[in-house]
Amino acid sequence: MREKTSWPIVAICYDFDKTLSPKDMQNFGLIPKLGCKVSAFWKASNKIAQEQGMDKILAYMKLIVDKAQSREAKIAREDFNALGKTIELFPGVDSWFERINKIAESLEINVEHYIISAGLKEIIEGTTIAKFFTGIYASEFYYDQYGKPMWPCQVVNYTTKTQYLFRINKNCLDMSDEDSVNQYIPNEERRIPLSNFIYIGDSETDIPAMKIVKQGGGTSIGVYNPINCDLDRVLQLLKQDRIDYLMPADYREKSKIEKAVCSVLNEIHTKFKLKHLHSQQRAFVNDLEEVDEFAEYTEQFISDGDLTLEDINSIEKKSKKIIRKIKKNIIDAHVEVGGAVEIDMFVTKKQEYLKKKFDDKRKKISKKNSKQQGIQ
Repeated sequence: MREKTSWPIVAICYDFDKTLSPKDMQNFGLIPKLGCKVSAFWKASNKIAQEQGMDKILAYMKLIVDKAQSREAKIAREDFNALGKTIELFPGVDSWFERINKIAESLEINVEHYIISAGLKEIIEGTTIAKFFTGIYASEFYYDQYGKPMWPCQVVNYTTKTQYLFRINKNCLDMSDEDSVNQYIPNEERRIPLSNFIYIGDSETDIPAMKIVKQGGGTSIGVYNPINCDLDRVLQLLKQDRIDYLMPADYREKSKIEKAVCSVLNEIHTKFKLKHLHSQQRAFVNDLEEVDEFAEYTEQFISDGDLTLEDINSIEKKSKKIIRKIKKNIIDAHVEVGGAVEIDMFVTKKQEYLKKKFDDKRKKISKKNSKQQGIQ
């Protein structure tokens, strides 16, 4: 088994609400804590967005601050974290990450899990699954010295979700760095190619991210609630070729989505193996060319040079030594790819070719020497 540092990296990116959890995270504990009914809160939030021409995410974040201030309710970062414990998850989510990591390890793949959500980062950080994520990219508040939310610090909506895909892809994870994420980096130099992305989401708000992953050769999966089987949110996504598969949000062992993700990981494993084999064989061929180049150089040298028989014998002896060394190096480096028998036969043919050239040169020198002796 190779070192883990040489394994390919796969990024599995998840929306949160209605993807890992059956409801919007604010509905579980936050909105009731603000003294609101869920339906009334979202109606008021949407009204603000519509009347002010405001981003819906900014609208609900503003409403949270306004409601907290009007009730003088204590809503601090730690309160959001505590509310994370109230979040209900779809079946199997709590054990999903460890299972997928174990499967990936068996395939010699490093898996990294990321959240890209319009929900609140502070709440997600308080969930039981937060420890499994390499990064959590979600909307977040700016807090005053007392830990009171004052203003949005980060806002993630359906269009900005794509930014985080490229941050992961290019390894530009510093959110204050707005330059490096926009810099051109050749695909082969990016830490995680888009072909090694799996995006799991539930609705039209994930479309831009799903489309980018799919166009980049990765896999996009649309999920729906397995209890009410509301397929409307994902049927059109599949029909419009914006996702590769639709699956119930059932993450238990041997579930449909687990089997699908395992198949994708297997495909990535196979492609990586074949790519690695191709790279090894290219290196093997390049090293074999060294034998050809040496043979061509030696042939040219003895053909053009004014040499004696002693020179030819000495050069032939040295050439045999050099070819033996080249052969050993090739076998040591490429025996598994090229095969010792194949390498030996290839080099032997070159040796026989050179031997003939040396013999021909000797004949020419002997013939020339005989003519000179006849003249004398």
